[in-house]
Amino acid sequence: MKKTYLLLIFILMSACTNPTKVVFLGDSITEAGIYDKEVAIPMGDTLIYPQHTGFITLLKENVGDNMELIGKGISGDKVSDLLTRYKEDVIELNPELVFIYIGINDVWHKYDFGTGSDIDLYERGLKKIIADIKNQGAKIVLCTPTVIGESSGEFVLGNQFKDFETMEKMNADLNDFSDVVRKLSSEFNTGLLDLREIFMNYISDNNPNNEAAGILTYDGVHLNDQGNKVIADEMIKFIN
Repeated sequence: MKKTYLLLIFILMSACTNPTKVVFLGDSITEAGIYDKEVAIPMGDTLIYPQHTGFITLLKENVGDNMELIGKGISGDKVSDLLTRYKEDVIELNPELVFIYIGINDVWHKYDFGTGSDIDLYERGLKKIIADIKNQGAKIVLCTPTVIGESSGEFVLGNQFKDFETMEKMNADLNDFSDVVRKLSSEFNTGLLDLREIFMNYISDNNPNNEAAGILTYDGVHLNDQGNKVIADEMIKFIN
């Protein structure tokens, strides 16, 4: 009886010391989520200081020691790329909570490189990832894709010029892909962080000069300090 009692105490103590794992699965925006502009990171043989502190780093400042926040973002990734690595990067870690934030490259790469994602493939890929992660018992928060350009009009990203007509098509695609995320969130009963709506509303209220970047992003896509803060402020609601 005494041994059983001691074993129970040991199990309870071990459970209390194991941190809750939260995984962030995504592309370069998520990859930069771990940056800290006060801490240099290796870039080849040199060290650089990122210009902006990422949203995952901001979150770490506002959660307890019982939370382990794990960034799993890779630059350029689309949903097809997540399909090749979500088992290793998410399922094998056995997290309690997973944020899935993907879609910008699925749209953007269609217009720059001809390698974007068909919306049906995007939906099927997300469905597979969501179902497998849920079957493991983790909670999921789906994030809608944000913006490609913060203005109404022409735009240049990565030295690729986009005229007004192309930008309208890209924004329509972002809206359609966001609708897919919203639908899947309802279908699978996941959390939903509607970043597309949040960003569009914020930009509408804070971009009186119709600037292409500089409101929530530094280049029209990747987050500046305010963009990281906005996302961190929203994500913390699902973590705490």
